[in-house]
Amino acid sequence: MKLQFSAVLAATILMALTACGAGEQASDTASPSVSASASPKATAKPVPDVVGKTYIEARALLNKSDYYARLVGKDGKNWTTNIVPDASVMAVSTNPAAGKTSKDGYVHIMVNMTEAEFIAAGKVKAEAAKVAAEEAKIATRYTFTCGSYSSTQPTYKSYKEVWASPDYTWGSTCSVKIGGSHPSDKPTLLPSEQKLVDFVASKGANVSGPGYTVGNIMNLCAKVDTTYADQESTPARKAEAEAALTVCPDAPHAALLQETVTATKMGDGDKVVGQTMEPGTWKTKPGTKDCYWSRNTGGGDIIANDFVGFAPNGVTVTVYPGEGFESSRCGIWTKIG
Repeated sequence: MKLQFSAVLAATILMALTACGAGEQASDTASPSVSASASPKATAKPVPDVVGKTYIEARALLNKSDYYARLVGKDGKNWTTNIVPDASVMAVSTNPAAGKTSKDGYVHIMVNMTEAEFIAAGKVKAEAAKVAAEEAKIATRYTFTCGSYSSTQPTYKSYKEVWASPDYTWGSTCSVKIGGSHPSDKPTLLPSEQKLVDFVASKGANVSGPGYTVGNIMNLCAKVDTTYADQESTPARKAEAEAALTVCPDAPHAALLQETVTATKMGDGDKVVGQTMEPGTWKTKPGTKDCYWSRNTGGGDIIANDFVGFAPNGVTVTVYPGEGFESSRCGIWTKIG
């Protein structure tokens, strides 16, 4: 009986000792876990100095120091869209500053531009790239032939080649092909060419054949006849000459194009002042011969007229609204006042 009691007592003591040992072991394993959760704050690395670096370089350095980067524009606003900054986006400051630590693991990098500015700059760059690509196409898009057709007729690859050729001085006007096609073949226009067409249309000219309009403008850049400016003004002539000046302002014949744009001219015939002829003072070219002109009332009575056999300085006439005006063999009249 005593023996049994001793065995039970021994077993009880052994179990108690085992339980105490297990408790100490659990306590030992829990301690590192508490210590581990507190250690990142205590042992965080200092924020590296990234000022003056691109945002991409700055972010990489922060990542190496176990920080996450947040991008902030110079306006203090976070960038929100899913866009990748390029080398133009530079770090100007950080929060926390270099040498400090971050409690939440994030470092705010303020950069040299706002998100809107970066997006706008990207659009400008994209547009510039389009323009450059189009200019590359235009460099080889037009070919010109000048003078009378022959089997040995040279082909010029640009209007500037025409300027440097004998055909510019001696040949007649030129004809152009657009991308290897005649303007009548309705070539597909580049955006810059369509802008030229739209400009001519905005001046009231007929652009029912856009290819012809572009062809006319390019031919005006290549060469014009010496009498080009001595022709009656029309919306199309003025608009196409003005468009040509935007394409080739350095043309040797730019003065003739400019005269066509700025001067108001008319030819012989019957006019109604204020309707088909502007009121004011008009003059013919010097050396006019055998010129007849007449100013008339609305009822047809002659107000003034003259037959000029020869006018070395040209003929000058002033007309008023409501009058009729007729002229024959006088050539081109230019409004001078």
